[in-house]
Amino acid sequence: MATLILEIPNKKLKFIKAILSHFTYVNVQEPELDEDTDEEVIANIRQGVREMRLVEQGKMKSTPFKEFLKELSEL
Repeated sequence: MATLILEIPNKKLKFIKAILSHFTYVNVQEPELDEDTDEEVIANIRQGVREMRLVEQGKMKSTPFKEFLKELSEL
C-alpha cells in the first residue's frame, strides 16, 4: 500500500474528505496535531486580557521577565 500526503486549503477540506469517503480502498488518516481549537485560543486571549487588567489595577502581581523566560525555556 502507498501513502500520499496532500496539502488542501481548509475551506476545501470537507469537500475532499467527502469525495474520498466514497472510495472503499482509501483510508484517510489525519495527523494528530497538538493545537488549540479556535475557541481555546480565544479563551486564552480573554484570560490574558483579564489578568493584564488585574495587574494594571494592582490586584494581581505580574511575573518578572526573567522568571517568564525561565518558564518558557522549560517547555
